[in-house]
Amino acid sequence: MNNFKKVLYLTFYSSIFFFLLACSDDLEPAPSRSGKKPDPISNYEVQGIAGGAIISYELPSNEDLRYVKAVYKLADGNLKEKKTSLYSNTVTVDGFALEGDYTINLVAVAVGEVESDPTPVEITTLTPPYIKTLNSIASESSLKATFGGISLNFENETEAPLVIHVLAKDSLNQWTSANDFYTKLPNGTFNVRGYPSEEREFGVFITDRWNNHSDTIVNTFVPVFEEMMDKSLFRQYNLPGDTYEAHRGFKSTDVLWDGNDRVGTTVFHTAPGTGVPQYFTFDMGVKAELSRFLMYSRLGKEYQFNHPRVFELWGSNNPNPDGSWESWNLVGTFTSIKPSGSPLGEETTDDIEYARAGEEFEVENQEEPYRYWRWKTLDTWGGNSDVALGELTFFGTTVD
Repeated sequence: MNNFKKVLYLTFYSSIFFFLLACSDDLEPAPSRSGKKPDPISNYEVQGIAGGAIISYELPSNEDLRYVKAVYKLADGNLKEKKTSLYSNTVTVDGFALEGDYTINLVAVAVGEVESDPTPVEITTLTPPYIKTLNSIASESSLKATFGGISLNFENETEAPLVIHVLAKDSLNQWTSANDFYTKLPNGTFNVRGYPSEEREFGVFITDRWNNHSDTIVNTFVPVFEEMMDKSLFRQYNLPGDTYEAHRGFKSTDVLWDGNDRVGTTVFHTAPGTGVPQYFTFDMGVKAELSRFLMYSRLGKEYQFNHPRVFELWGSNNPNPDGSWESWNLVGTFTSIKPSGSPLGEETTDDIEYARAGEEFEVENQEEPYRYWRWKTLDTWGGNSDVALGELTFFGTTVD
């Protein structure tokens, strides 16, 4: 191709490019026609709910009607719209920061986004979930000192997505973030750890998905003393009947106290088909009264496959070498939880972060200090007949 033709082609295609660029605003699809202005909504009923209301209404009879929207303003000043199709006659408005009376505008919309005159609707909202949940924490029995920090029990009856924020005073008497808990569960317990056994102020407040912000509960607590058990003293203590042999390419139980808590391959993994319940035994090296422990699942397999879901912890100071259970005492039965409450195979980012931080379990019914421990898996998240664990970390007090 000679230079003249090259210049001609470049000029032609450049012209097309700049023409399309200049007309890009005109490329958006536009309605083929505009419908007739709908009649305003005249008949409706209102039911107050936590932080909002459900509005039922009679649809206008206009042929061009496409949907109905509720328009309202939230506490942050943002205008919000909730739309429902013409196949529904209810709309839920939510996100209000306080219980009380508000005005909502209902608007019928026809083809071409032609709107009716707005119909003002007075609603009365009930106490929002984030405030109700904070009130459930405020009682003396729900917020208390625990090992290494504080423990809080909450209720969230509407299962609203909430963030529970915990603050603590530092050595300079300044407020710092201690932890944030994301949850949609109807109830539960969260703990904040890592503090010495000395008087300290803690604060708790809650936010929701509309960035509504509760007041802060402030109280002073003295965390109960605890220490992490020395993993260098841990040893396998295999007994008859134990399932401790590893699946091909994986490790046996000694990797559970090697300090690698976020791993995908160097994990304890029993062979498929081993069957549940199954159990393994270990020697902690010293007698201890446990306060809690952390369970780390296999990285990338959280709440799936062979991640333990229900399990028991047993203690003994004189295990029978034949592996029988008569010399063991049940310390507790524990159930792994998923903070979002979502079904099997659906994990949120918050679920994964919660599991990878080490799922925490409190030990409440230990009758005496024990040196030997037996872990018994009763069920797995995926219903698998094998078990995989990444790491176990124990806390409490040792006995000489």
